[in-house]
Order: sequence, then C-alpha cells, then structure tokens
Amino acid sequence: MARKFTLDPFSGKYAQRTASMLSSEIRDLLEITARSDIISLAGGLPYTQAFDPEIMVRLVQKVLSEDCAASLQYGPTDGYAPLKHVLVKIMAEEGTPCLPEDLMVTNGAQQGLEIISKIFINPGDDIITEAPSYVGALNSFLSYQPRIHAIPVDEEGMILEQLEETLRGLAREGRQAKLIYTIPNFQNPSGVTMSAERRYGLLELAASFDCLIVEDNPYGLLRFEGKPVPTLRSLDETRVIYLGTLSKIFSPGMRIGWVAAPHPILEKLLLAKQSADLCTSSFTQRVAYLYFSQEDWRGQIKNLVEIYRERRNVMLASMEEFLEGLAEWTKPQGGLFVWARLPEFIHTSEMLASAIEAKVAYVPGSGFFPYRGGENCLRLNFSYPEPDLLWEGIKRLSKVIKREVALARALGLPGNTKGSP
Repeated sequence: MARKFTLDPFSGKYAQRTASMLSSEIRDLLEITARSDIISLAGGLPYTQAFDPEIMVRLVQKVLSEDCAASLQYGPTDGYAPLKHVLVKIMAEEGTPCLPEDLMVTNGAQQGLEIISKIFINPGDDIITEAPSYVGALNSFLSYQPRIHAIPVDEEGMILEQLEETLRGLAREGRQAKLIYTIPNFQNPSGVTMSAERRYGLLELAASFDCLIVEDNPYGLLRFEGKPVPTLRSLDETRVIYLGTLSKIFSPGMRIGWVAAPHPILEKLLLAKQSADLCTSSFTQRVAYLYFSQEDWRGQIKNLVEIYRERRNVMLASMEEFLEGLAEWTKPQGGLFVWARLPEFIHTSEMLASAIEAKVAYVPGSGFFPYRGGENCLRLNFSYPEPDLLWEGIKRLSKVIKREVALARALGLPGNTKGSP
C-alpha cells in the first residue's frame, strides 16, 4: 500500500531539534535499489554471501544449547565480558592497544556516534568534520544542533592548513571546537586514507586547541594494498574516542560495535547507553564471541579483502573505460567506496532519476555534506555487486552522464565538462 502523506497535526509538539533531523539519502534509496532490475552502486553493503551459512548455524546452535537462558536475558550495559576481550584482540590487529575495561559494546558504531553526540553537543556548539563525511555521523550530529565546520579532504585526508585556519578563526571569536570527527582509513564516502604525517599533525592541532578527536574506523582491516598507518588512538589514548564495528568484517545484521575512550568519557557514555537501550543483545554478542574465538576470522577477512580488491579493480578499470574525460575519481587502497566528481553543471541529485530509469543507482554527493557541497559528486560502492554487474553499472552510468553533458552543451551552459578535484 502506498504511503499517504498529509499535514502533520503534531508539528507544534515536537522538540526543536527534530527540525535538524535529516533523512539519509542512502536509506531512502534502499527500497528502489532492492529491485532486481537495478544495478545498485549505492549501498555500502558488505558481501555477506562470502560467509559460510553453516558456520552461523553451528554458532547459533552452540549458543542456544550451552548458554540459552543467559543469551536470552538482559546483559551488562558495557557488554559481554568475553566479547570485550575479543574486541581488544581485533584492535591489536592494527596495532591499537586497549584493555577490556576501556571499551563499551554498542548497537553498531552508529549508536556510538549517537551517544557521543548526546553527551557532548549542546545547541550552537562548534564541531568539525571532514568534507565529505559519513552521512550517518552528520545526521547524528545535526540532530543536536551544533555548528558544523566541514574541512575538505584530498588524497591524503583532511587538509590540515584549512583545519588550523578554522580553529584559529574560532579562537579569535572566543569559541572552541569540541570535537573533530574523522574516518582516517578508506574514508566513507571518499575512499581516501589519511597519511601518517597528517595524523601526527591532526593530533598536534587537537592538543593545541584542546579538542577531542572521534576516530571512526570501520574499514581499517580491509586494506588491499599499501602499508598500514597507525590509528589515531594508538598515537594518543588520552584525546581520542575510538569507534569500531563488526559490521564490515563479520555481520552488519548482528549490530555490534564498540567505543574505546578515556574512563571519564566512558562513564558518561554508559549512562547515555543505559537510557537508550539498557544493553546490546546478549544473544548476538555471544554468537560474535564464539565466531571470533573459535573460527578462522582472520582467514575470512583475507577472503573478503581478495573479493573487494578484485571488485575495486573492476570498478576502476570500467571507469577508465567509460568515464575518462567525463569525471575524476579517487583510487582507494581499501574499504568499500569510490568518490567521483562530475562537471560542475551536473547535479547528481537531479540526475538520479535518469540513472534509475537506466537501471543503475548511486548515492548523490550532497548528502555527505552538513549544509551545502558535493552537488556534482557521487559515491559508488564496489563491495556488493558482482564484477560483471559493476562493469555494466558503470557503462550504464556513463551513458546517463553523457546525455547530461550533451544537453548542457546544447543549452550553451558555461563551465568545464570534466570533473575537477
């Protein structure tokens, strides 16, 4: 049944913050992109088909046969203790030291972002994000009504000269940024990785201007090439709030993430989580614990990396084949995404209808900016579609873009017909 939209009779009763709540363009696209006739390059979906279902059946049966009552019961707010020990080992894979008592299990990293926003952001506070940045983080932040200062990224991550200029400008006004939010590894949506030099520089600026750093690291173990770069938390445990997730290396459906933070901050986060959901599912935590303590999870990550590397290569090759001269794009060393810039006169939000008609979907770039920006950009996902569909999807998309360029030329629109960095 089609949803009926009417004037909201309750509009005068909502809190003012609801005016800042934005719908995620990615979530809005899911219903359309679920159609079998559309090649979706839109969602950031892990390739869960690579997971052996017999493993999951075995784990679930083991939990229910050995620990049924406890797995169906409430649990501690900070998380199932054996799982927390496992999460410490996962962080150690990237050289990030942590103790079980330093972290709290959450319902995905998204809940971590939400409760961090809740305990830190007052209306009018200044916070800093990358531009572009993860839409889920932006929506969590915006619902608490801060002033967001978006710092552009290039191939080495956040541009520190512009960050410093922004911090100094706030200081001259007698203001201070509370948080700097970054996804330093294979960033969503740009795919870029912050260089080691900039990580050290970011920490220096945060210390000079007394800012906390929120390090969101969902993709760090999905590296295809290049040398690993130290996490920000491994370089400074006192100033960094670290977010991790099992969604990209195990299962997004399990909804298990975690936050590692200095203890005073962790205490406030625990209070915020208690009021949100009491605890993360005891059942899924036990299933995850068994998987990471008894199964070859490192081998599974290696398998995912091989799958994603091949698909990344196919996407980049198809873009070179079909989009050369029409766009410019990033070349990620890991993760799930490629970011593309089209000619400035193309608005990808407006072009999406034509793309859907051509049976291909992407995420328009404007959704990854807090206010304005990215109107001529788009995010492409390579992790989920099969390689032949990736190639065909880019081919279809190229035809849509070429029609937009031809129309612009026919109308005599000014501007370059090639994307610019």
